[in-house]
Amino acid sequence: MYKSIKLKFTLCMLLALIGAYLLVPTFWSLQHPDDNAKMPGWMPNSAMKLGLDLQGGVHMVLGVDLDKVVLDQLANYGHSLEKSMEKANAKITSKVSDKNFELEVTVADAADKAKVSDFVTKDMTVLEFVGESGNILVLRIVKAQEMAIRDRAIDQSIETLRNRIDEFGVAEPILSRKGDSQVLVQFPGAKEPERLKTLIGQTAQLSFQIMHECRDSACKQKQHADLDAKIKAAETKGNYNRDTFKRLSDYRAKLNEDLKSEIPADTTLAFEKERDVNVTGATRLLPYLLSTKSVLSGEFLEDAYVTMHRDNNFAPERPVVAFNLNAAGSGPLASLTTDFKGAFMAIVLDGIIRSAPQINSPLPDGKGIITLGSGALEEMNKEARDLAIVLRAGALPASIEVQEERVIGASIGKDAIVAGKNALVLSAILVSIFMFAYYGLAGLLGNFIIFLNVIWIFGLLGALGATLTLPGIAGIVLTLGMAADAIIIIFERMREEIRAARNSKQTVELGFEHAFSTILDSNVTTAIGAFVLLQYGTGSIRGFALTLIVGILVNVFMATFVMKSLFNYFIDSNDKKLNIGLSSNELKELKA
Repeated sequence: MYKSIKLKFTLCMLLALIGAYLLVPTFWSLQHPDDNAKMPGWMPNSAMKLGLDLQGGVHMVLGVDLDKVVLDQLANYGHSLEKSMEKANAKITSKVSDKNFELEVTVADAADKAKVSDFVTKDMTVLEFVGESGNILVLRIVKAQEMAIRDRAIDQSIETLRNRIDEFGVAEPILSRKGDSQVLVQFPGAKEPERLKTLIGQTAQLSFQIMHECRDSACKQKQHADLDAKIKAAETKGNYNRDTFKRLSDYRAKLNEDLKSEIPADTTLAFEKERDVNVTGATRLLPYLLSTKSVLSGEFLEDAYVTMHRDNNFAPERPVVAFNLNAAGSGPLASLTTDFKGAFMAIVLDGIIRSAPQINSPLPDGKGIITLGSGALEEMNKEARDLAIVLRAGALPASIEVQEERVIGASIGKDAIVAGKNALVLSAILVSIFMFAYYGLAGLLGNFIIFLNVIWIFGLLGALGATLTLPGIAGIVLTLGMAADAIIIIFERMREEIRAARNSKQTVELGFEHAFSTILDSNVTTAIGAFVLLQYGTGSIRGFALTLIVGILVNVFMATFVMKSLFNYFIDSNDKKLNIGLSSNELKELKA
C-alpha cells in the first residue's frame, strides 16, 4: 500500500517539475518582453505570447464592400445567361442596375423571352424574376444565394488577410468577423502600422489588358497627350480634379462616365503612377486607354516572387516581381501576346497600371515580370516584397476600407503587465495567509497546491501557444479563487469526518470522496459558460474563456488526485494525526 502511495507522490513531484519546465519560457517572456530572441536554447518553445493590450500593436476595423461583390456576381450571371442564350439561338443583352441590385435582360421578341424564362426557371435557379417592362425582363439573385455570396466574401477576405499577414511576419494576428460587413484585425507587436495598413488594403485584382490601337512609342505618347487634354476639359466642365476624390478609383470612374462619348466603345480609362521629374518625391498620373475586350484575368496566377532585372546591358539591375501563371492561364496569355504582338500590354493591379511593356514576342510559358517605379533601392525592394506577398496570398474578393484604427503603445502594455502581475501576486498572498491562519499546516499544503495550479495553468497555456491578455490574467485570478474554494470544501468535509471520530486515513478517504461531487458540479457549470464564450466570443473574450477552461481542468486534477496523494503520503510517512485547523480544545472534547 505504501509503495502505491509513494509512487503517486513521486508522480506528483514529477508533474510539478514538468509544469515548472513549461513555465520557464513564459516567465522569461514576461520579464524580458523585448528579448525573446535571446531566450536560452535549453528552454522549450512554449512561451505564452502577449496580446495587443500587453505588448502594444495595431487595432483595425475593416469595412468590406459586399455590395460590390453581389453586383459583380450578378454581372457574371448576366454574362453566363448571354452565352447560354447564344447557344439557344436567342440574342439578348444584360445590364446590372447598381441602385436596385437587379439584372435587366433585353430580349428581341416573345420567343426569346420564353427561352430566357424557361432557362432561368429550370437551369439558373440562383436568379428569380422580379417583373418585366416591354422587352426587358428584370431578375435578381435569390435571397438565400445573396446571403451565401456575402458570407463567402467575408470568409474569403479573412482567410486572404490571414495569409498576407502570416507572410508579412506579424506574430499571432487576431482576425474575426464583426457585424455583417466588417472584419476586426489586431496585430500585437506590429512595428510598421502604415506599411501593414497598405498591405492589407490592397484587393490584389490582377489583370492583363491591351492598350487601345497602339503599337509604337509615338502612338503611345500621342495617346497620353490626347487623354490629358480630354481629362482637363472634363475636369473644367465638371468643376473637379483629382484632389476632389478621396480614392483614385472614384476619380477614374467619374472620368470614364464623363468621357463616355469621347473615347471609343469597349475601352476604359486607367492610370499609371509615374515619378514626376519636375517635383522631387512626387508622382503624376499617366493616362492610358485600355481595351475591355482583350483582357486576361490574374486569377490564374500561380506564384510571384522578387528578382533582379535590367532593361538592357548598360542599365543597372533593379528589383521586379516575377510571376508564373498556371496551365489554365498560360494558354490564354500565349494567345493574347501572339494576337497583339507589338502592342502594349498593361499589367493592372487594383485598377492601377503597374507597367505597360511592349509585346516583343509571345509568352508561351505563362511567365512575366511586373516592373516598379523608380526610387531608392531599399524602397523598391520593400515595394516589390509587399507586392509579391499580396499576389501570392491571392486576391481579396472585395474592396476593403480601414474604418477604424488605433495604435497601442508598448509602454501601456508594460504598465498593464505590471498591474496584472501585482493583482495576481496580491491575490495569491491574501489567499495563502487566510489558508494558513484558518487551516494551519493543512493550509500550507493547500497553498502548495494553489502554487502548483499557477505553474500548470501558465505551463499548459504556453504549451498550447495561447496569447495572454488582460482578460486572460483575470481568468487566471478567477481560477485561483476557484482552486481555493475547492480546497476549502475538501477541508471542511475532512473536519466533519474528524468530528465523527474517524482516523486519519478514513478522514482523507471520506473527506475527498464526499467533496468530489460538489467540486465537480461547481466546476462543470462554470466550464459550460466558458465553453460558450470560447465558441461564440471574439478576441480577448476567447482569451478569458481559454484560461478559465484550462484553470478548471487543472483545479479539478490538483484538488482531487494531487492533494489526496500528498495527504496520504504525509500521513503514512510521518504517522501524523490530522486536525485541519481545529483548536486543541475542540480536539480534546472530541476525544472525551
